[in-house]
Amino acid sequence: ELLANFSSVNSSVERTGGFTSMERHTLFQVVARNNSLFIDMVAKLGIKDRSDTAWHLSQYEGLHEGMRKEFDLDERFRNVEFKLDLIQQNAKFFLEVLHAQKSNTLEWVIIVLISFECVLMILDMSGWGTQMLSGLSFSR
Repeated sequence: ELLANFSSVNSSVERTGGFTSMERHTLFQVVARNNSLFIDMVAKLGIKDRSDTAWHLSQYEGLHEGMRKEFDLDERFRNVEFKLDLIQQNAKFFLEVLHAQKSNTLEWVIIVLISFECVLMILDMSGWGTQMLSGLSFSR
């Protein structure tokens, strides 16, 4: 499901060259779900942990290792980890693109504000600013 959602975001960005608000929302959901899955696999399920019983009783150590090999836990974990890492790398790239777009917009806002301040300063230094403002009444 995560790969399908991410694939649709990739396809849309490939076609349009940008993000819509819905795609941003989907991207953030995919990142959150990816992180949750990884945390659940490692912390809650304890896939990589050895059980206390197998750790303390040597007769169960062989059973634990046999079950681990029978169910291919290490291989399955590597496969899931690879998919989650792929999603994480793609998400990181798109989040960096979004950050760059937002930074670019903020830089333009700053440039416009500094330009406006320069125009006001020039008007004030030339004396035209007081003439222009004297025509306006700021009565309440």
